[in-house]
Amino acid sequence: MKIAITGAAGQISYALIPLLLERFKFPIELSLIDLPDKISLLRGLEMELEDFCFSNLKNVSSGSDENTLFEGVDVAIFLGAKPRAHGMERSDLITVNGATFHRQGKILADVANPKVKALVVGNPANTNALMLIRGGDYKLKNQVQALMRLDQNRAETALKLAGRPHQDVFVFGNHSPTIFVHNASMEINDFVRKRGADVIKARGMSSQASAAKAVVDHLDDWMSSEDRQYSAAIYSKNNPYGVDEDLVFSFPFSNKKGILELPLSREEQGMLKQTEDEMQKERQIACTIPFLN
Repeated sequence: MKIAITGAAGQISYALIPLLLERFKFPIELSLIDLPDKISLLRGLEMELEDFCFSNLKNVSSGSDENTLFEGVDVAIFLGAKPRAHGMERSDLITVNGATFHRQGKILADVANPKVKALVVGNPANTNALMLIRGGDYKLKNQVQALMRLDQNRAETALKLAGRPHQDVFVFGNHSPTIFVHNASMEINDFVRKRGADVIKARGMSSQASAAKAVVDHLDDWMSSEDRQYSAAIYSKNNPYGVDEDLVFSFPFSNKKGILELPLSREEQGMLKQTEDEMQKERQIACTIPFLN
C-alpha cells in the first residue's frame, strides 16, 4: 500500500509514522511531502525510518513535488496546514490553507489511485476537506474524510474521567467549539470543546501525539473488512439529518453502511444547527479566496 503524508516534516508526522507501521502489518511505501525548505528534515526522517528496521516498510520517497509523490497513492493523509497558534482565528486558517487544499485536490484526483482514501487532519479540517473535494471537481467526494476521531477519543476520555464510560460515542458537526457529543451532558461537551485550546495553552502548540494516534484509529476503522462504527466528517450529500448537503460534516458513520441515523433531542437539534451555521460561514470565507474566482 502506498501512503502519502503532507506536512511530513512536522511533529504529528514524526509521531504518526511509527504508529502506522506498527498498526498495519502489510507492505507499505511512504511518500513524504513538505515544503522545499523542509527537505533536509525529510531526509533526517528517512534516516530514522531506516534505523527503525520496520520489515513492512518497503520504500520511502520524499520531496516537495506533489504531482510525483501523490502518483498512485492508495491513502493520502493531509497533515500539512498552517498550524493553529494561541489566539489565532479560524478564519485566518481558512484563508491561508484553502488555496493549498484546493490545489492538492486537483492533483490527487488526477494522479492518485482512483480508489484513494484521503484523510484531512490540518485545521480547519472540515473546510479544508471540502476545498480538497472541490479542487478535484467532486470526483473524490465519497473518498475524503476529515479527522474527528480525536474529538471522539476526547469524549471517551471525558466520560471515563466522569466515571461513565460507555461504547458508541459519536460526535457531530465541526472540529471546533461548536462540536457536540451525542447523548452527553454539557459537562462532557465542554470538556471536548475546550480540550484543544487547553492543550495549546499548556504546551504552546496544538495536539500532536494524540492526533497521530487518532489518525491511526480512524484509518484502522475506515479500512477494516469488518463493520466499524465511528465518528467521521464526510461529504454531507443525502444525509438523514437535514444538514446542508455541500459540507464536510461529522456524523456517526459505518465503513460499510455509511451515515448512521440516530435520534436527536431538541437540544441536540439546536446544536446541530449551530455547528452547521458555523461551517456554512467557513465555506463562504473559503469560496471568496481569489483563486476560486
